[in-house]
This record gives sequence, structure tokens and C-alpha cells, in this order.
Amino acid sequence: MQAFAPLPSLCATGPGREFRDPSSPELPTKAAWYSEPMQIREVLPPMALPDGLVRLKMEGVKDLTGLIVLVGGIAAELQGASPSTLTIRVPPASANDVRVCNGASAQSPLRIGRILNSDLHPVANPVVDDLGNVFVTYSGTRGEKVSFGVFMVTPDGNTQPFLGDITNPTGLIIGPDGYLYVSSRHSGEIYRSSFDKQVEKYAEGLGLATGLAFDSQGNLFVGDRSGSIYKVTPDGEPEPFCEIEPSVSAFHLAIDPDDNLYVTGPTLATQDAIYRISPQGEPEVYFRGLGRPQGIGFDPQGNLQVAASYRGRKGLYAFENATPRLRVAGPMLVGFAYSPDGSYLYCVDNSSLFQIELKE
Repeated sequence: MQAFAPLPSLCATGPGREFRDPSSPELPTKAAWYSEPMQIREVLPPMALPDGLVRLKMEGVKDLTGLIVLVGGIAAELQGASPSTLTIRVPPASANDVRVCNGASAQSPLRIGRILNSDLHPVANPVVDDLGNVFVTYSGTRGEKVSFGVFMVTPDGNTQPFLGDITNPTGLIIGPDGYLYVSSRHSGEIYRSSFDKQVEKYAEGLGLATGLAFDSQGNLFVGDRSGSIYKVTPDGEPEPFCEIEPSVSAFHLAIDPDDNLYVTGPTLATQDAIYRISPQGEPEVYFRGLGRPQGIGFDPQGNLQVAASYRGRKGLYAFENATPRLRVAGPMLVGFAYSPDGSYLYCVDNSSLFQIELKE
């Protein structure tokens, strides 16, 4: 990732950047654009991760010469500019603000995520326990055996190995019984672990097992990326549930309060779908048009969200009236999870775990 250096003086008046009071009758014509205060009218989206693309809707900009954008005091790369819209690539930053400088300056909030760990290999949603600890995988390449495949990361970023001896751990979920369930796309098995690391095999024979989701009856749904969705009963017995288009990487699953199952899975198509499957196993296309949709779930308000690309913009999308709206700009994400109290949003790409603080 490109290194960015703080530029604390760029918004200050200095040599070559003389700023005069717009009310002065001697104000030169070439600086007349200062007569209307520059403003950031809107920041889209209002949250971002490093390397995400954010659009700033502007007012009062008449001259783009020498314009600089700072995020948390760090210079941001300008990707596109017009008097009404600036597009920036977000640098790593610790302060939650964006400032546009060009003699005058304008400032607005922009909530920035920080990297907790960049030595991971997530391929699906992380999960968060009741204590706020985040569980995330180092999945590895197909058949790769690593010392530890599941790690626990505390809210302050302390990372500890949690589980080993599971090859290619993929999907994670905390079940209604309070145990952690882990799928292995290598063996087609589901493992169940207590939080004192007592592991047992829960189900097997599930193909290239990836995404996991529980319904209200305690049934565990498992996505076999070759195109099958299985339902595993509470006693661990699997049965076929439905068939959908295969995925080239993994299925990702989520269940709504009415036990409708939502499934994503990247394919070779340029526009992929979210499937909605009824409790009776009848699939339908909920939405089509996403690029590489992966982790899927619901926010604390019950809105469906998915990590994907849409119309060239990457990040975390929320569906409002069945229409995707970018909520977090970022790199190509593979998953996300909220802390139980809604204080934090955690996002993952294929190597890093990010944390966004949602409450002041």
C-alpha cells in the first residue's frame, strides 16, 4: 500500500498562498471564487477503510489549481476533480475527518477504519463473541496445512492463536448453543468448538463446505460452492436443501428473521446475484448486478448488507428498498461483522482485519 505522509501545514496561509478577506474592495478578480465560502456538502459514503474511494460533493469551488485533500491530516490521492465533486483514495489515518484546502478550507466528518491485523487470510465473514473478541481465519491455499487456522483478535488488536488442525477453515458462525462452528472446504466437514478450545466434528459429507447460517429452529445451513446448499439438523444430520449456480470461490450465507436464506457466491460472470431461498428451499434472484459479492449479513437495524463491488465502487453495501447503497468504501472486501453492542464494525479483505468505531 502506498505510504502517505502527514502534511499539517497545507491548509495554512503561507508563501504563495496569501489569503485575503473577501470583503476587501482591493480583492483581485482572479480570487473572486473566495466570495462564496467553500463547503463540503456531502461525503459519500460516510465511512471508509484505507484504499477506499470516497466522493466529496462540493460547493463554492471555482478553481481547482493547487487543491489538496487531507484525511486525518494525511494527504489523500486525488482520483478525480470537478468544481462539484472530488474523488479521493483514502490513506491510513487515525482522525475521523476530511479537509479540502485551496487557500480557503472546508472540513467534514469521515469515519475511518483502522487495521487491527494484516497477517491473516480471511475468506468469509469474521464473527464476534459476547465479550467483543473477533474470530477470523487464516484459511490458506487449497490443502495447505497451517499451525493455526482460526485466530482471536481483541478489540484493541491483540491477536492470539485459537484453533489448529482444521485444514482450510472457511466459514465461521457462533451457534445458538454458544459454540463456534467452522467449515472446512478441504474436507467437507463442520467442526464445533467451545471457547475453551474443545473441538469435535459436527457434520461431514458436505462437499466444498464454505458459508454457514443458522435458522430459528437450530438448523445449520451449509453452502457447498459446487452449487448445493445443505441443511444440517440439530442432531448433525445433513440433507440436501436446494441447488443454485456454483461459485468459483465460496458461498456466503445469511438468514433473516423469517428464515429466508440469502446466498452470495462469486462466479465468472461480470454481474453476480444475491439469491433468496424460502424456508421450503425455493430459490429466487433477490438482486443481480454486483461484482464479486461475498460476505453477507444484517446490520444492527436489520438491513441486508453485502461486501461487493457495484458500478465500479468497492466496499460494504446496504440494501434499501432492494437497491444497494455504499456504506463503507474500501478495498475488495470478503466479509464483515458487528460487535453485539453495535459499537464496532469489523471488515476483512483477503489479508487484513479492519475496525470502525461506530459510537463516540
